[in-house]
Amino acid sequence: MKAGEKMKKGQEDKGALVRYAFFPLTAVWSELVLRLCIYRGLPEGTLRAFLYAGVVGCVITALTICFPKNVNRVIGYVSLTAGMVLFMTQMIYFTIFRRFLSFGVAAGVGTDVLEFRQQIMNTILARWYGVVLLLVPLLLRILLDLYGFSFTPVALRRLLLPAGTAVGLYLCFLFTIVSGDKKEFSAWSLYFKEWEAEQGAKRLGLFVAMGKDLFHSAAGGQESGKLDVLTGGASGLPTLLPPKSDVGSEPEPDENEENPDSAEKVPVATPTPKPEYHRLYDFAALAEKEKNESVKTIHSYLAQIAPDPKNKYTGMFEGYNYIMITAEGFSPWAVEEELTPTLYKLTHNGFVFNNFYTPLWHTSTSDGEYIACTGLVPDGALSMKRSAGNDMRLAFGNQFSALGYKTVAYHNNTYDYYHREKTHPNLGYTYKGIGNGLKLPFNGWPRSDYEMMVATLPEYIGDEPFHAYYMTVSGHMQYTFIDNSMASRNKEAVASLPYSDHARAYLACNYELEKALTYLLEQLEAAGIAERTVIALYADHYPYGLEKECIDELAGHVVEEQFELYKNYFVLYCAGMKEPIEVDKYCSCLDIAPTVSNLFGLSYDSRLFAGSDILSDKEGLVIFDNKSYITDRVMFDSTTGKVTLLTGVPVSQDYLDRKLLEVKQKIALSKGILDNDYYSYLP
Repeated sequence: MKAGEKMKKGQEDKGALVRYAFFPLTAVWSELVLRLCIYRGLPEGTLRAFLYAGVVGCVITALTICFPKNVNRVIGYVSLTAGMVLFMTQMIYFTIFRRFLSFGVAAGVGTDVLEFRQQIMNTILARWYGVVLLLVPLLLRILLDLYGFSFTPVALRRLLLPAGTAVGLYLCFLFTIVSGDKKEFSAWSLYFKEWEAEQGAKRLGLFVAMGKDLFHSAAGGQESGKLDVLTGGASGLPTLLPPKSDVGSEPEPDENEENPDSAEKVPVATPTPKPEYHRLYDFAALAEKEKNESVKTIHSYLAQIAPDPKNKYTGMFEGYNYIMITAEGFSPWAVEEELTPTLYKLTHNGFVFNNFYTPLWHTSTSDGEYIACTGLVPDGALSMKRSAGNDMRLAFGNQFSALGYKTVAYHNNTYDYYHREKTHPNLGYTYKGIGNGLKLPFNGWPRSDYEMMVATLPEYIGDEPFHAYYMTVSGHMQYTFIDNSMASRNKEAVASLPYSDHARAYLACNYELEKALTYLLEQLEAAGIAERTVIALYADHYPYGLEKECIDELAGHVVEEQFELYKNYFVLYCAGMKEPIEVDKYCSCLDIAPTVSNLFGLSYDSRLFAGSDILSDKEGLVIFDNKSYITDRVMFDSTTGKVTLLTGVPVSQDYLDRKLLEVKQKIALSKGILDNDYYSYLP
């Protein structure tokens, strides 16, 4: 062979090597960079992620060698760019929200996300190294193209190499799954049985996660939450009358005790000898007549569940006014006795829930609102938006308006963000936000909770009974004195605190909420209605925009990330209560709707909520989006399988299995109610 021919042959060999190896290596590189950036290492499942990435790369390789040159080039660059954007987007989104972005959420939010472009830009700057590393393959491909490593088509028989490699890699991928254990939340269970997004991405890779998510989005929702989990009976549910437990420090009322001041004090319902239940429907009878199979399944399942008995707190606040506040990014670390005396007063008086949690869900704030307003588990695809056309009769706005209350809702951000202009009227409210009637003097970002309270209180405070709902925004990230107008406004209030700038900025944001609540209490007192007005306040989510180091700094210790990170306050306060009532049961935002419904003596069927009345004798249950859970006896971490005993008393595997079944059933029930507009089938 002549020298020239050898050189040409060598170039062809190099070209073939580049052609066949480039896209598989690029896919593996993307998985590697993402894992290093968000997990700060290579967790269990990295090998599987690399194998599947290789499969994806081989498929793209095949697509870029079997068409005409220009078509191959277009496919190649489109694939590279799409992959780069996908991994960059997920890296940035995960950094902010500690969750991966699903196609359903992305489609639902759309261009609204541009309102937070400053936060996005700040995150990109903070993760610049990841962005640069993900750009490398695209830049390298451009250079290779310039140096003659082109997209020239090859003979069809040459497709056997990438196709065969893809098959081989996929078989290896499957082998790593089937050769491992098959217990709950294993790679096998996630891939073949029951998908869970965050764990799936970690143990199988982002390519698998996005493929699963795309399939589930096209099919109408998450795989997790299928109704077939309801057909196995109610074996994981509590018995009709659970053992009585002490839920508070208040003594049992004396039926014979005279109380001449009872009109001025909070009434407590007198216990009846025979238990009464929060039960409205004969679900068994409804199931017999129902033709829709999905609805029939839900009817049949609910027929097996014991309704909650009424208790000594039933009707405690009947006829009272109710103000409900979802506080943006609120946390225990925002409460300091000297800095925020009103928040301290509210969190340490009234009902004091010592073990309340605010789990994070996929659509962050919108899911935080949905879970508290409906008592249902969100399914990860803009549940609140999807409820806009449904019968939402159990929502507080609809419940209270049916009783003759004036029901209003406010949000001091763009009125149609997360489609609130549709969802909140459907929940029973006359709704105002920025752009449809709510006008505030300050136009920066974020806007003022205090100014919202000043602007809106006159609209309902003199029109009893009333129910007002607020979604605040002053506590929103970014937590800096430059990018956050509320932090800048209240900078002097936190100047002397011994914390870092970001930690102080977070406290400064929440100081605006403090001012709003102080004004609220003052106005209620001035109007003479404080003792007959109940205030509920809870967080939409923990402040995920605050770096973990700052959270540890404010907490005074390293905060455990699986459970402690989500522990929070739930304010349930009325000035008419003579002393605090402490509750040690483990509970969450899912339990707000049934608890408040019971306290106000509303007419409801407890079986229609996924949560339960915190003040009942039923065992506590906190559900997390990855199916981890907490009861009054254990903490179960689904990501590791670790069980932490809370009482020191061992529990059986049967108990753990029953609780996990209960978690799955509550998720499935919530999804079934949302997907099927279930309440519209009730009389």
